[in-house]
Amino acid sequence: MQSRSGNHAKGIDVSHWQGVIDWKQVKNAGYSFAFLKATEGPKLVDDRFRINAQGARAAGLLTGAYHFTRARNAAEVKAELEHFVQTVDSAGGLGAFKLPLAVDIETKEGGTRENITAIAQEWVKQYKQQTGRTLMIYTYPDFIDTSLDGTLGNVPLWYAYYSSRVPANKGGWVSWEFLQYTNKGSVPGINGNVDLNEYKGSEAELLNAYDTPDPGSKGSVPQWKEAGRQWLIDHAGISADWKAEDPLDIGTLGAILAKYTASVVGKKDV
Repeated sequence: MQSRSGNHAKGIDVSHWQGVIDWKQVKNAGYSFAFLKATEGPKLVDDRFRINAQGARAAGLLTGAYHFTRARNAAEVKAELEHFVQTVDSAGGLGAFKLPLAVDIETKEGGTRENITAIAQEWVKQYKQQTGRTLMIYTYPDFIDTSLDGTLGNVPLWYAYYSSRVPANKGGWVSWEFLQYTNKGSVPGINGNVDLNEYKGSEAELLNAYDTPDPGSKGSVPQWKEAGRQWLIDHAGISADWKAEDPLDIGTLGAILAKYTASVVGKKDV
């Protein structure tokens, strides 16, 4: 993976443990982004999430949100994801969070490497289906070694790596998007220790990559469209290669309806 650089954009990640934060002081100290804990498991909401989101955005920081998963299997991901997205909606919605949303996967409720990897894969898949966006994974080296296989390398990585050495490629990942390099940082406006992070590029590159009016507005696929696509695959026999965001002309729609009608009539005649 790539090394750190003094030219990289600086950021922090926080939760209720940091208490009341003076976000203007954080911004004035040279920090340009913040990841905020939103939720954990199927029910917990961080009680500083909404006020942190409001304060960080008002001070001019780019914000992202993360969920700490406690899922024990892939089936439990759905409830946690819905809880996460609903909480983000209550704090301004996906469009208000310029940075990627992330799932923090670092505990072993899933037990085996195979099962924990399946949980991570399910998070990525369901998040994409529901929002049209790409989820980021937060984790650390030892957890990758013991609990994840090499199939997640195409998922953006928020990497907790506390060594001065250049991080080695690990678990299919050959680069990181964001790097958390210490949990003992000191930042004006925050009492006590705080996690420090950097982006893979300069502040200008960070803004160019993420400071758009709504990164989910272009190419975003609402959940109802994805659900409709899946129904057509299951019941009308359309190709699974067809995407929910693909344009649908009247001729194609007619062909789909004709195929579905024919299949229904055929079933009645049996």
